Amino acid sequence: MKFFWKIFLAFVALMTVGFSVFGMLIVGQSFRNSLEKEIEEGNRENRMFQLTFEINMNSLSDNYRTEKIVRDLTESVISNLNLQEYSYRLYRGQDLIYESSPAELQHDLFDRLGEASCVYQVSESQGRKYLIFVCRSVMSGRVYYLESVKDITSLYQEREALYSQYRVLMLALIAVSSIVIFILTHFLTRSVVRLSDTTKKFAQGDYEVRAEARGEDEIGTLARDFNRMAENLNQKMEELTLAAQKQEDFTASFAHELKTPLTSIIGYADMLRTMDMSREETMEAANYIYSQGKRLESLSFKLLELIVTKNQDYQMKPLPVAELVDEVRVAVSKSLEKKRISLYETIEEGTVRGEKDLLISLLTNLIDNARKALPEGGSIWLKGKKTKQGYEIRVKDNGCGMPREELDKITEAFYMVDKSRSRREGGAGLGMTLCRRIVEVHKAKWYIRSEEGKGTEIWVIFPGEDGHEEKA
Repeated sequence: MKFFWKIFLAFVALMTVGFSVFGMLIVGQSFRNSLEKEIEEGNRENRMFQLTFEINMNSLSDNYRTEKIVRDLTESVISNLNLQEYSYRLYRGQDLIYESSPAELQHDLFDRLGEASCVYQVSESQGRKYLIFVCRSVMSGRVYYLESVKDITSLYQEREALYSQYRVLMLALIAVSSIVIFILTHFLTRSVVRLSDTTKKFAQGDYEVRAEARGEDEIGTLARDFNRMAENLNQKMEELTLAAQKQEDFTASFAHELKTPLTSIIGYADMLRTMDMSREETMEAANYIYSQGKRLESLSFKLLELIVTKNQDYQMKPLPVAELVDEVRVAVSKSLEKKRISLYETIEEGTVRGEKDLLISLLTNLIDNARKALPEGGSIWLKGKKTKQGYEIRVKDNGCGMPREELDKITEAFYMVDKSRSRREGGAGLGMTLCRRIVEVHKAKWYIRSEEGKGTEIWVIFPGEDGHEEKA
């Protein structure tokens, strides 16, 4: 269904409901006012009858209060007060001593009298509505009950007539209003139609087309948003070009990282092949060839892991953190021993949901990066604890630290804060890039805090085992 018809039908439906509810409220309120007025009038007339009846009865001695005299007195009061609209029944105790009409309606007003001297209710009989009052008078120890009944069917008939008249009026209003709404809807949706045509041209490849933005309403805002989207699309295309450039830079950096150790290896190998060298010189050349070969090996492994994490789906399983740390300790122990670096562990019992080999690689790389930043005899702290967010693992060292402006760059491929130290320690500039990717795969969060001369602290927060943050 087109937007035009949706708006038109919605307005017509809303208007119909509004008119219907408004009419019901107005007619209903008018009926209630009439009924309340009828009740007030009936209550007033019954009080008047009760007062007049009591005055006349009190003027009689007990010997003259016979049933005939009471009946005559009641008829006289009704006649004098002109209360012909009501039919009356008078009781002395349980005995009926007077009735102006033989009709009898079922009600429970006698039981509801209680402390009140007069009560009323609306009853229905044979399709007609009646307003009934019951009043009580006590004179000379005798209790009299006056029951009065008035036919108020005309009130209900008037209400139904008003409903019928309003329905006719409402249909006429809806017909006229529908024509007006049709014209207004057509006027309001013109801008949407123009915007739709512009969108079609844009989808067909005309990226220079722009929407005509008029006014400050939602349609004008939408048109301006469309224009911003078109501008952003051009910007995204520039970003794609930049991404392609970064890919070329990555390839160039990788080629450079390969070229430097290969040049050294080839040079020293050529010296060993063509020159007579002392044993000390030979060992020095062999050690350099070995160190550069290990660097190439590290580079190839890191690059392979980086590629694998981008192109593979992993089966995540709950893994005890203590077992992961045990395997990481074995993997880094030899490299830490060479520099006499102490590793302190404080691991709370808990599990993380993830892929075992990737998590071991993550922790190993974080500890190895800390090792490279430490002098001999330094310290590394590995802590794990449960938090409200899930499980947190921290790696902290007391090494050289990093400048604040370098923190946003260390996850870029081949980026090294201290290139000479990194290469001397066998680094290739891919460790933190790999760590970032592993954190993303596990939908975890990580934070880095570092200060020059004081060390670096990195903490990774893994979500709960269900993949969401745990409740406190």
